Amino acid sequence: MNRFCLCFMSILCAAYWQGTAQAADLTLYLGDNPPFNSFVANRPEGMAVDVMSEMLKRSQLSAEHKDFPWARALGTVQISSNHCAYTVGRIPEREAKFQWLGPIATVKGTLFGLRERNMQIKSLEDAKKYRIGDLRQGANAIFLESKGFTLDYANTEDQNLRKLLAGHIDLYPGSSFSAREIVRRLNLDPNKIQALYVFNQVDLYLACNLQTPAATMAKLNSALGSMRADKTLQKISAQYEARFAALD
Repeated sequence: MNRFCLCFMSILCAAYWQGTAQAADLTLYLGDNPPFNSFVANRPEGMAVDVMSEMLKRSQLSAEHKDFPWARALGTVQISSNHCAYTVGRIPEREAKFQWLGPIATVKGTLFGLRERNMQIKSLEDAKKYRIGDLRQGANAIFLESKGFTLDYANTEDQNLRKLLAGHIDLYPGSSFSAREIVRRLNLDPNKIQALYVFNQVDLYLACNLQTPAATMAKLNSALGSMRADKTLQKISAQYEARFAALD
């Protein structure tokens, strides 16, 4: 083997070991839940992303963010140590599947429709005669399925809203926060969408694989606790208050 080959192999080995040594402490999957967290132009952004970034800084942990469809992301987290997802609604059906850190925020599940249709929804029973779209394995979807609803699934919240506007579904279950942010993101007239019925309330958390080391979870929990104590969590939330304005 000549000197060039030996040199080339040495470079490859060095690159491999450097990459291994620099592997992130955590792999984080983002749900599409604006303005809390989503990928925009291949970058994570949102209130929960800002909270998570500060938590990582204070806990001196590194993380790699990934953008997967929500059902696939949650499935991957369940089988992979040091993998987490956020923001995840903490509901009874998920309780034993993850380690939980939070809450980071609280949202109210709300059914939205097109204002021009002047729909009247006074109960979940009223909604059963309509076509409803949602994210597969989303907290709202799981809740509605438990109540006997059959849903039309999408991979992103943008897709859900576009389907609503195109008439492919009649109702879109989201939160007042996410609905306004998605309307803004798609450059749509917010007056086209109307909040019709609040059907659920969910606390949002970081959900981690059950085998993620206790020391890692303790560092994150301590960081979040310090952020509550010095009002950093409140300050980050306040920065997003303008976007959190509910749809009328």
